[in-house]
Amino acid sequence: MRLNNQVKVGLATAFCLILQGYIFTYVLKVEPHILLVIAPLIPYILYIYARGRRTWYYNKPFYWIAAIIAITLIDLAPYVWNALGGSGLS
Repeated sequence: MRLNNQVKVGLATAFCLILQGYIFTYVLKVEPHILLVIAPLIPYILYIYARGRRTWYYNKPFYWIAAIIAITLIDLAPYVWNALGGSGLS
């Protein structure tokens, strides 16, 4: 079974959202701002918008998946840094 590009990007988004929620809730035990929680959705929404234009970046799903993963890691980074004893968030 072959998945189309939209399904690949959608699955990556769903996986990152679930993983991020699990880490925030059960590992770090913090309640981040809602904008941080939904940030991985932004590249997916932009991908859906680009779909209608059929531009070069629509046909490159791994760029979009990399952007979603990067945003997820950037969202987690300050909280992980704080949990490891680094200065930063109070």
